[in-house]
Amino acid sequence: MLQTKEVMSREQLDHYIEEAAKVVGYEHGFGVQACDLTKSIWWAVYIRQSLEEQAKNNRVPEYLLPCARLAKEKGVVVPSEYIVIDHESSNYLDRKHMLFVRKELIEKRRIKGVIIPEQGRLSGNSLHQQIFEAECSYYGVEFLFGDAPSGTDWASAATRQLMAHANQLRLQTTHKATRGGNIGRVLKGMVPAHRAAYGYRYCRDAEVTPDGRVHIRRAWWEVDELGPDGGPLWGSPAWVVIQIFT
Repeated sequence: MLQTKEVMSREQLDHYIEEAAKVVGYEHGFGVQACDLTKSIWWAVYIRQSLEEQAKNNRVPEYLLPCARLAKEKGVVVPSEYIVIDHESSNYLDRKHMLFVRKELIEKRRIKGVIIPEQGRLSGNSLHQQIFEAECSYYGVEFLFGDAPSGTDWASAATRQLMAHANQLRLQTTHKATRGGNIGRVLKGMVPAHRAAYGYRYCRDAEVTPDGRVHIRRAWWEVDELGPDGGPLWGSPAWVVIQIFT
């Protein structure tokens, strides 16, 4: 099973898969162990969750549930090794585990089909949508989306393209709002609200207001690891940055 080890452990992911299969009553068909992967009768599942989503709210269990339900409705078997999760941005299609699905499973015809819980999990780019569907069509691999028509007829294809364009517009709007918010934070003397630069860690002084919102009074970056002398710890990311500049 492919995954990013530092983001989610194998045990944790296996637990999510097992629970999703139990909820829909499909233990014998979803996340099955010890399948003969030399056969090309299986289906795959692809899920993408950005690191930002992972940090704020882990939605992998939420995405696995419709996949298990779709597998049951379709009557297909998904081996545990073919449930793959990316923790990367949708800005590009050549993501590590998406490449595994496209180049190893689809291109080599090792699967019959692939299930994706939401069209936006594939990509927020309409061109990426076209490339993926064209590859599946060429190699004879079915695709099944949990929130979009998956037929090969003109109406279904057109609907998916419209949804892809809508996702792309939503992402652009979100990025614009996020960028504006970060500009405002910097003007107030705080650091942007994203992952700290390499060698630093994000720190903040915040409080929960009476209406349940989080009010950040101050936000800053600190060197991630300091030694006894107050300087960057030998071998730490901050130490590496100093060596690069030196």
